[in-house]
Amino acid sequence: MKKSTATIREKAELIADDQTWLNILEPELCKDPAAVECLARLLFMIKKEINSGNKGIKRASEILSKGIEVIYLYTNTHKAALELYVLSLEGELKPEDEPLNLINAAIERGKGTTEN
Repeated sequence: MKKSTATIREKAELIADDQTWLNILEPELCKDPAAVECLARLLFMIKKEINSGNKGIKRASEILSKGIEVIYLYTNTHKAALELYVLSLEGELKPEDEPLNLINAAIERGKGTTEN
């Protein structure tokens, strides 16, 4: 069976294709069917919000932003930031390596690239 050009184009435009989802879900999340069910329900609700119009789009964006904040706590970036913070509390860092100095400098550099 030959795929239509429209179907191929739609798949190419997806931000997360089937393989991306599998890479995210496997192997750990798929070991917990209840967690997968919960994720499916959350995604469905986000889709429903987006399809409901402008207010729903805003709510969906807020849901995703909150999810990003929560997920951050489980990242290697968070673990490294915490380790850096503890080193700062212990007085083990040079002033230029203090967390706030490093973070603010990176934010300024990042803002500079998005403003160009």
